[in-house]
Amino acid sequence: MDTSVMQPAEGPRRRAVDGGVLNFLSVSQLKQFSLCPRRWYFVKVLRLPEPETKAQALGVEGHAQLEHYLRTGEDVLGDVARAGRHLLPAPGADLLVEESFGTPSPLSADGVPFIGHIDLINPRRLAEGVLRVTDHKFSSNVGRYAATPAQLVDANTEAGLQMVGYGVWAALSDARFPGVRVLELEHLYFQTRGARRAASVLASVSVEHVSREWTQKVVPMVRRMREVARATRTADAPPNFGACEKYGGCPFKAQCLSGERTMSLLNRFVPKLQSPDTAAQLPLSAPPQATAPEALGTCDRCGASLTSENTSKLRSGEVLHVSCPGAEVAAVLPPDAPAASPTIATEVAPKRRGRKPKALNAPVAAPRVEDQEPATSPPATPSPQGERLRLFVDCVPNMPAESLSEYVAKVAAQVSEAGGVADLRFAGAESTLGFGRWKGALSMAIRNAPPVPGAYAALGLAHSELLQLAVEALEPLCGPGDFVRGAR
Repeated sequence: MDTSVMQPAEGPRRRAVDGGVLNFLSVSQLKQFSLCPRRWYFVKVLRLPEPETKAQALGVEGHAQLEHYLRTGEDVLGDVARAGRHLLPAPGADLLVEESFGTPSPLSADGVPFIGHIDLINPRRLAEGVLRVTDHKFSSNVGRYAATPAQLVDANTEAGLQMVGYGVWAALSDARFPGVRVLELEHLYFQTRGARRAASVLASVSVEHVSREWTQKVVPMVRRMREVARATRTADAPPNFGACEKYGGCPFKAQCLSGERTMSLLNRFVPKLQSPDTAAQLPLSAPPQATAPEALGTCDRCGASLTSENTSKLRSGEVLHVSCPGAEVAAVLPPDAPAASPTIATEVAPKRRGRKPKALNAPVAAPRVEDQEPATSPPATPSPQGERLRLFVDCVPNMPAESLSEYVAKVAAQVSEAGGVADLRFAGAESTLGFGRWKGALSMAIRNAPPVPGAYAALGLAHSELLQLAVEALEPLCGPGDFVRGAR
């Protein structure tokens, strides 16, 4: 088990990163950095607390049972650990259990010392030049998550980073392990869910191989960790959006895309210096402070007070109480329907399918073309202060509304700029937005900074993936009756 939280035994107590200086590392830090540099930055540089998961607690308990058994021979193994008892060596004083790297540690990279512990070192074949190094793993599904022998000896993988590091430490400890030529790197897995089972994954490799892997792959990684350790903004720590849901989910997702404590991807969207007029036009800026609405009378249907926040003035001059409990539902039209007046129908619209009704109680004559007002509509006015967010998806709004496409285009451009690409939809594999990760980044950016309250129309949803993601992200933010979707 690697213990990166431990400190060197001698000298003053130090942190792994202090004042931008990388004091020491552990193989678990290498694994965390390779998974997501920004997560490592949160833990080691900003020192944000990382909650312990149930899986981690179960692993700590299992490691303690195995350590006691291998040291003393007393069987205190639980059901999970006992499933792999036949794969363990016989307990004995010659086994090195929870062996410390020592102080000073012989293992280092780019001048940075490494600390930690190794679960088990078996020197019983050392006379043959063979040393076995074992790490105990507790996994919910051994068949799915177990590493392969090839991964154990490749420092480009999480499993290889750990086992190659352990192998180099053993090779450098030649005074303790003289004559070692071959390293047996082993992951011993114990399944925690379902049927109790255990499995051993073993790879034999030369001392020269692990030394070469360490020099060619780990040393450059440590140099990149030095740069991230000196970062003063979270935006300077590269994220890996593809790892957000790994191992139960990252606990820092909220800080990664929003939050005042850290500079994040979302913070890069908003310019620091803005004029009042410019700030009012940005979709991600905070809405202005609401003022007391002006009273406009009471609703004839429900008796509620009418204000500029809950009303809409129609072309006819009538003041409409929006979301009135006693009002009829507006007719919803498909996006390719001809231009129509945004007035609410006063009679029930006839059904589009089924048998035609024989007669209507009060038929309404359709107005003649010459009696209608010109089709040109006035430009949409800014939403009143304090108004709710309303979405009209693939239908003609019954009130003045802005196009949602403009807001989505701005956010998409800002996410693209933050990710260092021209268009987030075409981000390459090397980009943090590649392999579809841009979808999660765009959705989280929209949810964290939705458009200012008001009415918005999203037309042609089937032809725009950006609009589809935006509508899915904003729908939960709309109140009852404030989300209208067209139906054919």
